[in-house]
Amino acid sequence: MGPGQSTRREQSETETGCPVCSGPSRQALLKDGHAIFGCDVCGFLFVHPYPSQGELDAFYNADYRGVDRNFYPKAASRRRRAFVRSLPLAPHVWGKSVLELGCGGGFMTAAFATWAKRAVGIDLSQAAIDYAAAHFPKAAFRCETLAACAARGETFDFVFSSELFEHLPGVDKVMAGLMQVTRPGGLVYVSTPDASHPARPADLSQWSDICPPEHLQWFGRDSLTRLFRNHGFEPYKLMRNPKPAHSALFRRSQVT
Repeated sequence: MGPGQSTRREQSETETGCPVCSGPSRQALLKDGHAIFGCDVCGFLFVHPYPSQGELDAFYNADYRGVDRNFYPKAASRRRRAFVRSLPLAPHVWGKSVLELGCGGGFMTAAFATWAKRAVGIDLSQAAIDYAAAHFPKAAFRCETLAACAARGETFDFVFSSELFEHLPGVDKVMAGLMQVTRPGGLVYVSTPDASHPARPADLSQWSDICPPEHLQWFGRDSLTRLFRNHGFEPYKLMRNPKPAHSALFRRSQVT
């Protein structure tokens, strides 16, 4: 082994580039066998390396056991909460076309269908989609990826993403998909854990949202804003939340 080789190997294991801003990122902690890195520039936190799609598929296969077209856990309360949650967003979806990413049993998509001209929900679970399609006929549901949805060439005025970004193994594919499905001037709503929130535990290992491989990345306000700006979106409304979670609206550039 030549001079310096050991040092370079150590650096390759403890330093990497940030997926959001390409800044230097260093290992912040090890949690449940997964190394979590933090960016020195934008504060983005992420598992490195991200798990493979096969590993994630195996992890999530158990999520929808027991769900079928006739049953979804806590369906009545989910339906009520979804309608209440849709009320502040009603002005943005009234008479518009709406897409929900990761719609699960379709409760939010169905709530949006109350106000929207057209509401579509997509999810990777066929069981969840079967339930949604059977119970919410005013909306449309598909078992497909965002990439597959984008390949259809459809665009939407409003795209809703709740508690999804933290589950994704990376940022580029989802942002490319968002650009394709969001009309120029359209809005994207994102809720996801806020790594920069003052209520977040100072000790990352004590934050309940640090739970790989279920959660794989965590945005602060700077990193989330940078990510969307890098892909042609500008902040439209960043809502305050007493809990360490983002509730943010971004508008896609009018320039195509």
